[in-house]
Amino acid sequence: MDTPVSPWASTLFNDEQTARTVRERIGQALVDMQANARASQQEAEVTSTQVHGVARYRGAFERVSAQLADIPGAQLVKPNGFQFDLVRIGSGLLYPFCFTKKDANVRTAKIQNVWSVIRELFAFAPPSQQADLFGEYGFDPSGVELRPRLAALPEGTRLVLVPFACNAAGLLKPYWGVAALADESGTLEWIVDPEPLPLADAPTPKLTIPQQVAGHPGFDQGEQPIVELAPRSNAERKLGVPPVTEAAPVEPLANESDEN
Repeated sequence: MDTPVSPWASTLFNDEQTARTVRERIGQALVDMQANARASQQEAEVTSTQVHGVARYRGAFERVSAQLADIPGAQLVKPNGFQFDLVRIGSGLLYPFCFTKKDANVRTAKIQNVWSVIRELFAFAPPSQQADLFGEYGFDPSGVELRPRLAALPEGTRLVLVPFACNAAGLLKPYWGVAALADESGTLEWIVDPEPLPLADAPTPKLTIPQQVAGHPGFDQGEQPIVELAPRSNAERKLGVPPVTEAAPVEPLANESDEN
């Protein structure tokens, strides 16, 4: 069943068709991420799931950027001091992150580590409307100083979060939406309710090495080449010149044992 594209997504990504393409490719990217992470975990043959976690973390950014990079108008943005590319399409700046390893309610999602780049990304999100007991807000995006590559983004850029639940056992539930950062502990205040993202049926096929032909003879087991022999000329035959099979040795003018 085809899920309609929400108006907010059509607006941020320029039109409905582009928003649909972005949504589908994010789903494909996360399926690829999970397949690669689980394969890495199985290959490692260790009890800890840290291998899956590392592959999942890197794969979330790398697979999403790889899937979206060729969409017309896509812009790769690598914030100064951040090791991965983020993707901006239309006015939407996408940020994927794993919020839990359990099947939990996405509305409880939090940013695990609110460091400088995260604070600057949320400068492109709406301000929080949740004040504390003293009427103050835990995070004010207007007071954040942006690093150069983020500061260069066009006005109107809006942060689109892509939170997903994922673990090494196979759990993968992704969403997308728009949220404000309510406080420095990573609490999110959803402005646009997070919506489930459709997942691809299978990972993207990988290039494989063609199967080698069994039983092929080695280089020394083939047929011997035919060497053509050069015939003697008619002139040599008439003059009775004996055939020469190899060059005559050159007689030295002096022997090494000769005295000076």
